[in-house]
Amino acid sequence: MKTMLESKMHILKKSIHAPDFLNEPIEYGNAFSRGIKVDAGNITFLFISGTASVDKHGNTYCPNDFSNQVKRTFDNLTALLKAEGTDWHDVVQTRCYLKDMKFYDEFNIYRTHFYKENNLDPFPSSVAVQATLCRPDLLVEIEATAILNNSKEK
Repeated sequence: MKTMLESKMHILKKSIHAPDFLNEPIEYGNAFSRGIKVDAGNITFLFISGTASVDKHGNTYCPNDFSNQVKRTFDNLTALLKAEGTDWHDVVQTRCYLKDMKFYDEFNIYRTHFYKENNLDPFPSSVAVQATLCRPDLLVEIEATAILNNSKEK
């Protein structure tokens, strides 16, 4: 007789990659995926890891320059979404980490402009917190969750 654990079906999941825009974190010693795609029948979930202002070689892009880091962070997230055939319209939540809340107003202005420019309605749910980030020259990091409807009747 199978135990409950042995009879469980594993969820289909795969790593999300955007190699033209971002390298794999393991290349610079970090053990995580840029994101995970989970297929659950007619629904696909994208769980995008904390993404910051890094270039395709894993180097910090525009160290200590908040405006350019915010733009690059959103560009990196956009590339990860595009790699899975979607865009910001399927993003339902973001978690935003700022090195210092003194950047919040500037961050919110950019984020609002970005969402409006991409015709998002409604905007994703969100939280923004002050946090110590993994590198001292990083000023912003964002995680995102997207949900895609795979049914033929959309």
